[in-house]
Amino acid sequence: MEIFLAILMLILGLVLIIKGGDWFVDSSIWIARVASIPEIIIGATIVSIGTTLPEFLTSLTSVIKGLGDAAELGAFTDLAIGNAVGSMMCNTGLILALVMIIKPPKTEGKSFVVRGVYVLVITLLVAIFSFTGSTLGLVEGIILLVAFVLFMTINVVDAVKENKLTGDDMKKREEREKALQENKLKMIAFFVLGAVGIALGAVLLVDSSKSICEALKIPEQIVGITVVAVGTSLPELVTSMTSLKKGTANIGVGNILGAHIINATLIIGTISTISGSGLNVNWITKNVALWVLLGIMVILVVPSIFTKKTSRWQGGAILAAYVGYMIYNIIYVAQG
Repeated sequence: MEIFLAILMLILGLVLIIKGGDWFVDSSIWIARVASIPEIIIGATIVSIGTTLPEFLTSLTSVIKGLGDAAELGAFTDLAIGNAVGSMMCNTGLILALVMIIKPPKTEGKSFVVRGVYVLVITLLVAIFSFTGSTLGLVEGIILLVAFVLFMTINVVDAVKENKLTGDDMKKREEREKALQENKLKMIAFFVLGAVGIALGAVLLVDSSKSICEALKIPEQIVGITVVAVGTSLPELVTSMTSLKKGTANIGVGNILGAHIINATLIIGTISTISGSGLNVNWITKNVALWVLLGIMVILVVPSIFTKKTSRWQGGAILAAYVGYMIYNIIYVAQG
């Protein structure tokens, strides 16, 4: 009966995160347009942060709960790092791979090169931090947070430059007028309810996942890197599939690259900084997950920089790496 209730709470948490994330992103876009913020900045900042809020709050909640009980800190930090790494793996290995297989997007221009190289460097940095120690602590956390600030600065500077080159004042006025026609109270309510839904969903995910782990004797790390990671990556999945349907698959690529960087810098950086004794990095994350993830990013970024497009073979290779990693996880758990 307890495990059945825990599963129901997990499903409810996922529903709250999905719907809350949807409301939060929509209302954030509305606020940005009313305030006349360039659309490219919306995508690079508000939308990217909005779609990664589930991962952020889930991981943050895990660490905070662990700080309240030193005896269980290791289990909760396992779930936190598992969720962050699992989300990065799911975003690139599953969601982006499917986009590339269905309709490979182009990657022309300086924008992809800069962000692609940044993704590679940040992924390698997290892997090195994990490999050189058993925990990610204050120093590593601060470095990753500085990297997040740098990434957001690059986005804003690029957006301002792009806006000066391609700005259309008439179009912006029309978008602002259209946004102002929306029911203001409804949009503000969506913003508040979306944030609350994401926060409450994160709490339910953490509690129910831990209960399921205890009942089935499954390591928290595995639950974090599978069920919780996939669930909290659903906003990116919705964004990518929607952009693909509208013929703008490159938006999905940009959102996933941004979400990947935010997971690696803001999320892991924050929970590493506040974790006290350090964020525990277990064997499978340190020696397998992060290196598979780095390999996936190399397959995505390096060929695309030279060919200025993505290919179905890249999507297939990335998906194969993701599936292989998940199979390895199952075998790893089965062997105890």
